Amino acid sequence: MKILFSLILSLFCVSGQAQGLFRGNVVLNAYAGYPNFLRLNMAASEGIPSSANASYVGLAPSGLRFMYMASDDVSIGLDLIYGMANVQYTSTDSSFFNGEWLTQQHSYLIKKQRFRPQFRVDFHLGSMDPNLDQYLGLAIGGNMRKREVYMDNLLIDQTPSELGIVIPVSFRFCYGFRYFIDYNFAVGGEFGLGGPLMQLSLSYRI
Repeated sequence: MKILFSLILSLFCVSGQAQGLFRGNVVLNAYAGYPNFLRLNMAASEGIPSSANASYVGLAPSGLRFMYMASDDVSIGLDLIYGMANVQYTSTDSSFFNGEWLTQQHSYLIKKQRFRPQFRVDFHLGSMDPNLDQYLGLAIGGNMRKREVYMDNLLIDQTPSELGIVIPVSFRFCYGFRYFIDYNFAVGGEFGLGGPLMQLSLSYRI
């Protein structure tokens, strides 16, 4: 409750602000994101039949972020975002051959991975609480995708996306905050576009 109250107050504070990080600080962040769009969109994008009894597993965009405070208000760093999703299902296919219908059942496995290394700049905002750090972030970087389709345990497709098209650049715009529970450790969250919509993080000030 104290963290939420401090955050709300800080959003409306214009002057007389404190801050949680200073020039020269180095922060390592580990985070887990939500939701997993690779997983959520797989049935539609891959054309998986609703009757296929599909089984899904995945990891929502998560990763590590290294930040260096270049000034009291600006940090620069590297963000490594990784996500994956797999689906297994069976499909029954029918074909007409020699005047009769033939039915065959095949097992499918589709694996998808996405990795986005991004260079990032955060603009740190003031706060009423010196333990609270809040920021706006901008990032640009690569967009690496991997996709494999197996039928009956045989690899039949390695196209990086179902459309065969991959935009090689990724972007992120976000708002986030972290609250230091002691000098080194902080817990926080982030909301953004490009990467996870929401994330929970654990930060360590080196």
